[in-house]
Amino acid sequence: MRTKDELFRAAQREVAGYRQQAVMQAETTRRAAYAAHPALAEADAAHMRAGLGLAKAAALGSSMDAARAALARADETLAAAVKEAGYDESAFKPAYRCPLCEDTGMRGGIPCRCVADVARRLRREEINAASPLGLCQFSSFEVERYSTNVEPELGISPREYMGKLLNYCKNYAARFSANSPNLLFMGHSGLGKTHLALAIADAVLEGGHDVLYTSAAALAAQLGKEHFDYTNNEEWLAACQEADLLILDDLGTEYITPLTISVLYELINTRMLTHRPTIYTTNIIDQNIFVARYTEKVASRMLGGCKMFKFFGEDQRLK
Repeated sequence: MRTKDELFRAAQREVAGYRQQAVMQAETTRRAAYAAHPALAEADAAHMRAGLGLAKAAALGSSMDAARAALARADETLAAAVKEAGYDESAFKPAYRCPLCEDTGMRGGIPCRCVADVARRLRREEINAASPLGLCQFSSFEVERYSTNVEPELGISPREYMGKLLNYCKNYAARFSANSPNLLFMGHSGLGKTHLALAIADAVLEGGHDVLYTSAAALAAQLGKEHFDYTNNEEWLAACQEADLLILDDLGTEYITPLTISVLYELINTRMLTHRPTIYTTNIIDQNIFVARYTEKVASRMLGGCKMFKFFGEDQRLK
C-alpha cells in the first residue's frame, strides 16, 4: 500500500506519461504525413521561417507589419496544404487526455483534477487486489436475502434490521468527514460485514477521500517482515495511519504476537488522536473473547471508541 503522497506522485507520473505519449504520437503522425506529402513539409518549413522572421523583427525593434503579413500568408498556405493532403487541422497536434491541463497535471498553479482521478483509480486497484470481494456497492447488498422471522435479541427481523443498517451505512458514506465515528461490525461469517465496509469505502473514495483496506491477517503478515524490510514496513504502517478512512477487516483471523498487539494499539490510538475514522470487522461476537485476544488496553480503546453494530442472520454465501 502507498501513502497518499506516494499515490499522488504515482498519479502525476502517469499523467506525465500521457503527455509524452500524446506528443510522440503527434510527431510520428507529422513525420509520416510529411514524408508522404513533400508539399506539406515545404509549407510547414515556410511557416516556421515566417514565425522566426516575426520574432526577429520584434527583437530588433523594426516594423513588424511585413513580418505579420508573411506569417498570415504562411498560415493560409499551410492550412491549404494540410487540407490538400487529406488531414484535419488537429491531426498534428497532441491529443491530450485532459483538455484542462493538457496532461501537465497542473492548472492555475494547483494540481489538476485529472491527477486526483488517476490517484483514485490507483487506490481502487490496490483495494480490489487486497480485498476478498473487491470494492462493493450498496446497490448489490440484498436485504431481501435476510430472514423475516423476528430475532428475539433484536425484537425485529434480520431483514428489517439489516435494511436499517444499510441506510445508516449509506448516510455515513455520504456525510463522511474527519468527525465521522469509528465503526465496529461484529457477527458470524457471511453476514455482509465486509460487503458493507467495502461499499462505504467505494462511496467515500468517490467523494474524494483517500481510503485504505487491509485484512488483519495481512497486517500481521506485514509486521512479520519487519526484520527483513524495516523501511517498507514503516511506509506500510504510515499509509494505514494517514488514510482518511481505514478498513481493517476480519479481526480474529490474524496470528497474534506481542508486536501485533503493540502496533495495533499504536495504529488505533494514532488514528483516533488525529481524527481519522476506521471501520473494523470481526467474527468475534463475545466481547470477553475479544478482550482476552487483544488485551484490555487494545480492546477498551477499540470497543470504547467505536459505534458497534452486530450482524444477524444466516450465512448469505450459502444461499
